[in-house]
Amino acid sequence: MFLVSESGGQLIVARQNPFVYLVLVVLAIFVFLTLSIWVWMKILKKKHESPEYIAKMAALPTTYNHVLKVSNKLNLSKEETQLLWKVCHDTKCKNILYSYTDDDYIESVFKAEYQHLRKANASDKLLLDFFHLRFHIYKVVNFSRYITSSHNIPVGTVLSYPAPSGFQYQFTLVKNEENGLYLSVPDTLEESSQDRPAKLDKLAVVFSLANAQQYAILTRVIQFMKMPNGENLLMTTHSNTVCPQSRRTSMRFAVNRDCAFSAVEVSKAADGELSFKAKENVYNGTIVDLSEGGCKLFSDLPIKQKQYIYLRFDILGEKTGIFGQIADTRTDYDSGMYSIHIAFKQTDLKTRVNLLSDLYDWA
Repeated sequence: MFLVSESGGQLIVARQNPFVYLVLVVLAIFVFLTLSIWVWMKILKKKHESPEYIAKMAALPTTYNHVLKVSNKLNLSKEETQLLWKVCHDTKCKNILYSYTDDDYIESVFKAEYQHLRKANASDKLLLDFFHLRFHIYKVVNFSRYITSSHNIPVGTVLSYPAPSGFQYQFTLVKNEENGLYLSVPDTLEESSQDRPAKLDKLAVVFSLANAQQYAILTRVIQFMKMPNGENLLMTTHSNTVCPQSRRTSMRFAVNRDCAFSAVEVSKAADGELSFKAKENVYNGTIVDLSEGGCKLFSDLPIKQKQYIYLRFDILGEKTGIFGQIADTRTDYDSGMYSIHIAFKQTDLKTRVNLLSDLYDWA
């Protein structure tokens, strides 16, 4: 048996106490530093969110570091990042980190840079990349503004109903209430029409908002109503299935441009490459929607899907020919014409740049 004297036990405890005190002091310092950092971060966050700080930072000229941060937000490639830096540097753009969501300002910046590039005789490849960068920024910024519920569709929005027959009807939202959507019914959708959806039928419609973003929505018919003023309304359910149509690869522009078109002879080479030759008969139409990748035109001719077509219309004041393929054909009741959607094929670099220059109209 071993005995420890009282004096020996006191010595051991005395030796242990400094270590305990040290641990407590370290913990106290750690807690103090953690609280200090938390308080400082809260103060800093409040400062950075103040209108005065934001206004001050937004007014600063763009630096390369600002561009890198925006590039990360927009998921730009290395080439796009360098091009954005060139745009900001050439135009002395104010802080891009704060201004890239301002559509009007960014449009003015790109317009100024376009004029600079034209004076410098920039290559068509650089100009095409420049247009694509503008659309990339536009698309990402507008993606962040998507609506997710039919409760947010503004009154006055036109909703298109592509009926199974191929006709397309235009409804207008006249009331958006908690219990449902109230749509004005076009006169062409008569009670006897086979296109008229029945009670509780699912109804798929598409619409666009002011920022040109297109959506598809699936709702359900509640009832058709005859109002005291004689107006016909359709009441539908609300829906959280509001799907942005993000397949668009280029900016679309509403136009009113006469065109001539003809059918096309298609031949295939041994390597599988298609070649096109326009036929002699020419017909007239009107282009109402135009982009780098295709267009929508109105015509009296019901051209079938997948057929090839040769279009001639003005680009920068000169008649230009472009081959395309019919993606869809529907009847537009508002105009009484066939609405023909066309995807362009084999468009050369020069024509694409000229078309985009014409559409953006930054000269």
